Amino acid sequence: MSVIVNICGILVATANFPDQTLQDFYQEYYHCKIERRYDDSLTQIQSTQAIPHFFSKPPTWWPIFTSDQLQSESFQKLVEHGIKPGVILPNEYFSLIDYIRIKKAVSEGAIPVAYYQMKQSRYFASKATFSTAIGLRPLVAFVQTGWDENIISQPAGSYIIQSQDDDLNIPARAIQRKQQYFYNATTDATLSSGYQVIINPPENMSLNNIEYPQLGISWKIHKTKFQSTPEGVKTSPSGYFLIVMSTVVIPLDYIFSARYPSLLSTFGSSISWISLLLGCTLLLILIMSIIRRRRINARN
Repeated sequence: MSVIVNICGILVATANFPDQTLQDFYQEYYHCKIERRYDDSLTQIQSTQAIPHFFSKPPTWWPIFTSDQLQSESFQKLVEHGIKPGVILPNEYFSLIDYIRIKKAVSEGAIPVAYYQMKQSRYFASKATFSTAIGLRPLVAFVQTGWDENIISQPAGSYIIQSQDDDLNIPARAIQRKQQYFYNATTDATLSSGYQVIINPPENMSLNNIEYPQLGISWKIHKTKFQSTPEGVKTSPSGYFLIVMSTVVIPLDYIFSARYPSLLSTFGSSISWISLLLGCTLLLILIMSIIRRRRINARN
């Protein structure tokens, strides 16, 4: 059952009444309030996707592509014109061929974008660490499940929000809240008004109004903070150790046929076990060296 809301005199049918944060965004960026409407018999009801059409502002956009569209003419056209599009990293497994294709796109200037699942934020941190180790360090997080008020409690950085068809999307603007940046994503290539991220845009789109988002994302794993910026990744010495060790942990997924998300979500505990194993091994080597030296001294 849909909820009818009144946005600056526009009646919109949405699945849920927006939370306070989303209402604040509409107040700040569209200069309008959101109120619940109970009588909708006299006015035409608009879809949530039509909202940007009612708030005029020069249209600007940034393209992002799924990994299966990296060989499309649209992607090649953007790269040839010196534009750096985003490339969404696969959420689970990706084959060696996929990796080579994505790595080539990144070397040509594409910007890695990683899926962010609100219920599996630890999974994102693990995947981001591993992606950094293999040269696909993410600079943006992609939330495919729509706006969630809990996003504002996530680490600092840029988040691209793709709303569901029956959900109220965020304003088509570059939204900043403290150290977080939010951008509306859509597959609709007919630009309306304001700033939007276009997923898999067609080849015939104009390239005169490209605008890059604020790039950068941070995460925390095993009590270690990582900050990915266009200049590189900033972390502690233990963070660099985790990056290196991730290349050891993840290949175990292929050996033991574990599910990629499951292994990544336990990456922190895996590092603990590996660290303990390495520590015990070094301790054993030390004990054996001491015993061997004592035997040599006893013979002498």
